[in-house]
Amino acid sequence: MYETINIKDIIRMNQDVGATGDFSNKSSFEYALSIVKERKSWLHELSFLVRSLLVDHAFRDGNKRTALAIILVYLSDRNIEYDKERLIQVIHSISKKNISDIKKIARLIQSATIH
Repeated sequence: MYETINIKDIIRMNQDVGATGDFSNKSSFEYALSIVKERKSWLHELSFLVRSLLVDHAFRDGNKRTALAIILVYLSDRNIEYDKERLIQVIHSISKKNISDIKKIARLIQSATIH
């Protein structure tokens, strides 16, 4: 489990999904990481990270794949079951519609979990 996810973890995840690890909007991602450090709910943290990737396009490439990887890490670390196809739909929806509302992103991610 990631005690505190950091920028090196995210760059490595971006590279692991076949991208370069090069930022195009690093400040957005640094802001999202500052929210993670506040230790709010995991879903709140995750929603900021996802928004940074899917709406603010933190990396030059691989943002959707990196978002999926981060979501899977968060859910796996918490032993939360999920519907992977639904997660992919959620990622595409957030990206395509430029959904920036954190609460809406959180609800969408949660909609892909199996209760």
